[in-house]
Amino acid sequence: MPRALSHTTQIIKLNGERVTRTYTAEIINYVEQGKNKSHSAVGIEFDLTFYGMDQDGLLNYRMEIQKRFLLNEKFSVIRKVDKAQKIALKVAAINDMLEFKADKSFKLNKVVNTQEIRQKWKEIKTDLLKEYPDLLKMTSDLDWQLQEDNIQRVFIEDNFYQFFFTNIFYQEFEDKKLIEQPKVTANALGNIDIPILEQKKISKQDIGFTKVIITSDAEMDIDHKKFPLAKLNGFLGKLPTNPGDKHTLDFDYKGTYKVKPEFGLVTKGKLEYSFEVKDLYKKATTITFNLEKDE
Repeated sequence: MPRALSHTTQIIKLNGERVTRTYTAEIINYVEQGKNKSHSAVGIEFDLTFYGMDQDGLLNYRMEIQKRFLLNEKFSVIRKVDKAQKIALKVAAINDMLEFKADKSFKLNKVVNTQEIRQKWKEIKTDLLKEYPDLLKMTSDLDWQLQEDNIQRVFIEDNFYQFFFTNIFYQEFEDKKLIEQPKVTANALGNIDIPILEQKKISKQDIGFTKVIITSDAEMDIDHKKFPLAKLNGFLGKLPTNPGDKHTLDFDYKGTYKVKPEFGLVTKGKLEYSFEVKDLYKKATTITFNLEKDE
């Protein structure tokens, strides 16, 4: 009689201490279109505080930005910012204080303080338009994004928040089985959002299950009902292609989380992904975060 194969199911419990922890993070974007190349990078230091569970079983968090700074291509802090950078920093200030709810897997569920965000934007918008009257369209677009019907999607589909709110706790990691999770990559090409399917697995662990590395990869979800095929064709049509040429959109995605299960904490995270139409267009993004005071 053949021996039955044993299966090991690992579950990582989320830390439940009501404390404040400090993180640093970087978000880097690189775009190459023909001979034109652009680079943008922002660094942030923020505190994340857990306030306990509500009556629906959702977890209450507050994220407060302590520092935000722009980085050049050598990853040094930009001391003298240009107009576009100055505007970007002012607009980003609406995110300085965010209150979130997450589920027990540490997946972002909703933003709570939407009224405060809109009020802060109203003040920033007034100052911006006084200094830069040509920003009327940009500010109107942000008005629309911050409406109550739209604001949740803006944050839930934000690439940084999707990666930081890891959605790995209380999941069943069974041997080499992949955990599949649908996501949306915002502004993947230009302002086009692309649905993806992400797979996570435990790729490395020590004997005592005290140090764990979880890796993730993903593929475009071309069967998704909101897959933007028409928009992608329109984007490709604006590139300098020749009649009869055939081009494909290549997608590469690699993520890593370093986890300490005994403390229920992710101590480091790194995500690198890119969308590329070979020889015509490439957008590459890198997101990292680090827990500054490890347990």
